[in-house]
Amino acid sequence: MKKYKIVAAVSFLILFDACSETTQSDNNAQEQQQDTVVNVVDTLITDGVKKQADTTSFLQFYKQLVTAIETKNAAAFNQFFYKDYGLYIIESSGAMPQVSKVYEIENYQTSGTKLDFFDLPFDSLSLMPLKEKLPKVVCEKNSYDKQGCFQENINPLKDSQIWHYANLNEKEVQAIQFISETIKITVVNTYNYTFYFSQINGSWQLSFIDLRIPCTA
Repeated sequence: MKKYKIVAAVSFLILFDACSETTQSDNNAQEQQQDTVVNVVDTLITDGVKKQADTTSFLQFYKQLVTAIETKNAAAFNQFFYKDYGLYIIESSGAMPQVSKVYEIENYQTSGTKLDFFDLPFDSLSLMPLKEKLPKVVCEKNSYDKQGCFQENINPLKDSQIWHYANLNEKEVQAIQFISETIKITVVNTYNYTFYFSQINGSWQLSFIDLRIPCTA
């Protein structure tokens, strides 16, 4: 009889230990799951705040850039791109694109008409860019399928590989490729031009301006 009681007691202890281990394991799993959820939420909040801050800082940067162009302030405009990298301006040279690199905007002139930068027709420049899909080139009544000023976090210039069609040497190609990879925001103002903006070391810079008008020779 004592033998059966001992066996029963041992069995109960084993079962109790097993249940305790299962409960502890479940608790650990729940705690890990809760920690994961908290981390994901924290990450989403942090990313959201950062994106909002980036959007706000970019719009401030863009507004100041517009003011510099509207007032034809070359000294102020030159502060919107890094002197070490320069500013690339894309034009149309017949059927091929032409890319100029400038370090001081007052020294730039268009290749064909010899216009100074501030003499270019910057129509509706004061429009602030809406954050939505960029307009598509349609070449119908208008050059684009919608009118206005738009910004999007994409880098179509890098994908275009335009430098391979311009008259650039290998060293120039390498430099322009490097800068193209830093582009974070593209702005298309359908009333004037396309602007490409980079963010390097947390600071915005204007890296490219494309003066070409779609659907024109």
